[in-house]
Amino acid sequence: MVLQWGFVYMPPLASLGEDGQAQGTLADIMAGTSLHSGIAYEPQEFPNARAIYSLNAHKVNFAIGVKSLVKNPNMFVFSAFPVATMQLIIVWRQGTERVSSVDDLEGKRLVLLTGYTYAGLRTKFEKIAKSAIEVETHDRAIGALKLKRGNYALLYETASTYSIALGKQLDFETQVVSEVDLYFTLNKTVPDTEQLMQRLEAGFLSYQTLQKISTDETIIE
Repeated sequence: MVLQWGFVYMPPLASLGEDGQAQGTLADIMAGTSLHSGIAYEPQEFPNARAIYSLNAHKVNFAIGVKSLVKNPNMFVFSAFPVATMQLIIVWRQGTERVSSVDDLEGKRLVLLTGYTYAGLRTKFEKIAKSAIEVETHDRAIGALKLKRGNYALLYETASTYSIALGKQLDFETQVVSEVDLYFTLNKTVPDTEQLMQRLEAGFLSYQTLQKISTDETIIE
């Protein structure tokens, strides 16, 4: 059995290298889980909306993401525990009015990522915003703020920090608004779905244990 792992371009969490191999934090999790579970996978990178469509249309059968990615939960099996977390943050340029919560965005001009559900919060963002534009990547969201196409962007901390640093743009401020859990998500079109998920969970836990041991040994040294 080979899993078709669909993901969005989001360095340094996940992206496809020139060699066709996935790279990044989530890619490391996937590689470690595969090694310890014996389950092979093929990475496929998609634009945001296309990744969600491909998962729900059964074009790919596996993802690592929030549960709100799927339209029909009855067609999927989720891992019993999250395998990673991401912090959802608000980003704005210095000199813009400081905000401390989602509610502070009411009547503001927002930049949102195309296709992202924001763990179910997207509808609220669109409802309270004065206006909202959509862009495909964190890089473009930071660029939109720089060009003043919007005043606040809803992004994820690790990816936005990477984009800001990559562009050597230091005049941004951020505020964490929530933490989002990511789960292994397996389509029930895959044979023996429950058993396969149990193997993935066991493989992930073995990988995680070895990572902790390696980290602890480094600290001791």
